[in-house]
Amino acid sequence: MRARGTRPASRRRVLTQGLAGGLGLGLGLVGARATGAQEALFTVSGGGVNLKQMASPDGSTEVPLRESFAFDAHYAQCIIEDNPADFAMDTFAMGRVVVEAHNFFMAMYATEMSLVRIRDGGNGTRVALLTGALSCSTEAGTASGTVGSRTATEPAFYEIEAVDGGHGGGSAGDRFAFTVFFDPEQAPVNHAIFGPNPTFTGEMVAGEVTIAAPAVLPLLPAERPGEGTPAA
Repeated sequence: MRARGTRPASRRRVLTQGLAGGLGLGLGLVGARATGAQEALFTVSGGGVNLKQMASPDGSTEVPLRESFAFDAHYAQCIIEDNPADFAMDTFAMGRVVVEAHNFFMAMYATEMSLVRIRDGGNGTRVALLTGALSCSTEAGTASGTVGSRTATEPAFYEIEAVDGGHGGGSAGDRFAFTVFFDPEQAPVNHAIFGPNPTFTGEMVAGEVTIAAPAVLPLLPAERPGEGTPAA
């Protein structure tokens, strides 16, 4: 959950314009020269687990938080379901707090998505940029009370950077970073906890990010009753 100091320019313009036809067909690879008469098209998808290490209350050890994510060119989500032990957290507006075991929850679900750019990252990597809007629920329970809710949501804009380093997930260089822009009026709880533009990421310990040509198939007609695969 490290903060990043810059904000993407004209996020509202990107969200409202979108990319007509780009989500279904994919985007050309920026920075790579096409080898044929037609530019190759790519799309992006992935899912996995980012592992982040939080400080224990006395600072002597680390507490692992497993942050699961999934995304494609149409949708994204990022969730922390539970914390296995107490951990200390430096919040943006409430100072340093100790979140008790099994009392932290965060879920972000995309409500709008635009695939903005896919570029050659060098050394065999490909990098995708996606932006959009989301709803976020966060709950943190401390000894003095609970902040936030697992069900109430707050809106925000976001930016995703996904890196495909090759087959093999994190060990091959895959990365997933979810930067969220919390407005203090629209998202007061999340702004108070995380600040204006936290980046949710970590060591990718499971999953895969794929930036490649889309796999497509024709749409078959619907099966009529009794036309399914015969039973063995």
